[in-house]
Amino acid sequence: MQPFEIVYVDKQTVACDGSGGVGGHPRVYLNLGADGKIECPYCSRLFIHESKRGTPAAGTSAGGAPAASKP
Repeated sequence: MQPFEIVYVDKQTVACDGSGGVGGHPRVYLNLGADGKIECPYCSRLFIHESKRGTPAAGTSAGGAPAASKP
């Protein structure tokens, strides 16, 4: 499953509220894992540390599109 949105951050702890407002969710604070990534359990937004920007997220290319298979 593709992440809802990929957000690059420069800290090890992030806050997510699903963009707030009526369509949001309770604010949660998440710690990036050893791999520099964490997915919000409410909205599936994927947070990735800036140092991992060139590393594709699981199942995606660096641009966030599905990874192309090589022949």
